[in-house]
Amino acid sequence: MKLIKDIRIYRSQTENIAGSSMPQQFSNYALHITAHRIAMKLRENGFSLGDFDHLYINLTTYPVADQLAPSKRGSDPFHKWYREYDAEISPQFYDTLETPQCIRPVTEILEQVLQKFFCTSQYDPELIRACISDALTQGTQMLMKYKEKQASGRKAILYLRYLDNGRYFPLLRVYDADDTLLLEQDLPETNHLDAYGTIRLSAKRVTIQPKKSACAQTPEPLTFFIP
Repeated sequence: MKLIKDIRIYRSQTENIAGSSMPQQFSNYALHITAHRIAMKLRENGFSLGDFDHLYINLTTYPVADQLAPSKRGSDPFHKWYREYDAEISPQFYDTLETPQCIRPVTEILEQVLQKFFCTSQYDPELIRACISDALTQGTQMLMKYKEKQASGRKAILYLRYLDNGRYFPLLRVYDADDTLLLEQDLPETNHLDAYGTIRLSAKRVTIQPKKSACAQTPEPLTFFIP
């Protein structure tokens, strides 16, 4: 079972089958940002789609059985990490998809897809609804717990925020055994998370080591002293 990584929204006006043109991505950047925040919050809560981790939703004016269904295009044998689901919408709604007003109704469709096809006893409708609500209401301030380390009577948590420019803005917090906040530190914005690998923690210092798989020039470790 893989944890969810991303959600992407597409659109089309023809049947989504093998041999037809692929659904188009939106130029509505705010919608993509919102969908990724929802995926981040779901991932924080251990949400899984099964044996794939990218969910693609195609909003289409072409008739879809029960209005929501797995795409007839089928899975890509060379890219098994994603699946497509079709959602039937009206032509009138289709015409609004590049406007800010479409974001909330599109997330309602996303919620319906998640609840219809991926709900389990562990991932119930309330969890899905809460994650979507957090992404919509908190926006750039939404925190996703990315990594955690406990040692020497301390707890370090590395959070991610996802900004409207599509960059991550990490936040480091360190607590003592009584959950008193000892250190809070904004970390550099980034497009990639190669700099944020393992956390090393002692009573007086916290260090974030870069990922070993980091390409090109390996970033230097980030070290902070705990008051």
